[in-house]
Amino acid sequence: MIFWVCAAAAVCLAAAFLGFGWWGAGLIIYPPKMSSLAVFPEQFGLPYEKVSFTTSDGLTLKGWFLPSPTGDERTLLMCHGWGDNKGELLAQTHFLNTAGGFNLFYFDNRSHGESGGTITTIGCLEIMDFDAAMDYLRRSRPQRLQRLGVFGLSMGAAVAAMAAPAHPEVKSVVMESPFTSYRQVVRRWAWNNLRVPYFPLMMIVLWMLRLRVGREDVDSYSPVRYVSGVAPRPVLFISGAEDRLMPPDDVRALYAAAREPKELWMIPGASHGKCRELAGPEYDRRLIEFFGRTL
Repeated sequence: MIFWVCAAAAVCLAAAFLGFGWWGAGLIIYPPKMSSLAVFPEQFGLPYEKVSFTTSDGLTLKGWFLPSPTGDERTLLMCHGWGDNKGELLAQTHFLNTAGGFNLFYFDNRSHGESGGTITTIGCLEIMDFDAAMDYLRRSRPQRLQRLGVFGLSMGAAVAAMAAPAHPEVKSVVMESPFTSYRQVVRRWAWNNLRVPYFPLMMIVLWMLRLRVGREDVDSYSPVRYVSGVAPRPVLFISGAEDRLMPPDDVRALYAAAREPKELWMIPGASHGKCRELAGPEYDRRLIEFFGRTL
C-alpha cells in the first residue's frame, strides 16, 4: 500500500514539474507583457517608408525606414527588446534622426508588432531576423551599408552582440542593457518576477523550451560567446546602475569579454529600459557623438 501511495505521489510530482516546465517555457516564447503597436512616426511628424522582408525560415517582418532630414548617408539599424516593438523603440530614439541626422531602419522581430511568427526565443531565432534585415539593406538600399551602425536595447542589444560579427558592413554598435548569458537572464527574470529557483524548476523550463522550439541549442545563444567578434568595430555598452534584470556586473562582464575599441557608460539611478530617462540630454548627446565619430 505504501509503495503505491509513494508511486502515485511521485507521478503527481513529476506531472506537476512537467506542467510547470511547459507553462514556464510558454512565458519565454509568448512574452506575458507583449506591447501592442501604438506609436508611429507620423505622431512625431517624421516622414518614413513602410518596408517588409522575409526571413530564411519564411516569416514576413515589417519595418520602417526613416530618411535623414539632411540627406546624410549614415544609417542605423534599430533593434528592440523582448515584448516591445519598433514603435516603442522609435519613441525613445527618434532624436537620432531629428537631432543626429541619421537614417533609421526599425523593424519588428518575429511575433512582435506587425511581423509574422508565433514565438520568440530571445536570441536564437532573432539572429535570423537581424540577418534578414541586413539582407534587405543589401538588396534594396545597398548605399546604406557604406556607413552603417546598429543600436540595440535589451534583447535587441544581445542579438546585435551575437549577429554583428557575421556582418562586416556594420561599422559600430551601441548595446544598451544587453544580457550576458541566456540561462542567467532567464533565471533572473524568473526569480525577480515569480521567485522561482533555478534548481530544479528553471532547469525543467529550459529543457521544455528546447522541446517546444525544436532546437537543442536554443538556450546556448549567449552574447558573451560572440561579442569579441564585433572587434575591431567600436562598441559602446550602456547600463543602468539600478537594472535588476541586466545588472551592472553582467554588463561589465560582457564589456570585459569584448575587445577594443570599446566604451562603457554606467548611468546612476537607471533601471531597465530607463537609461535615457535618467541621463536626460546627455544620453542624446553621447549617442549622436558616438555614431557621428564611428560611422
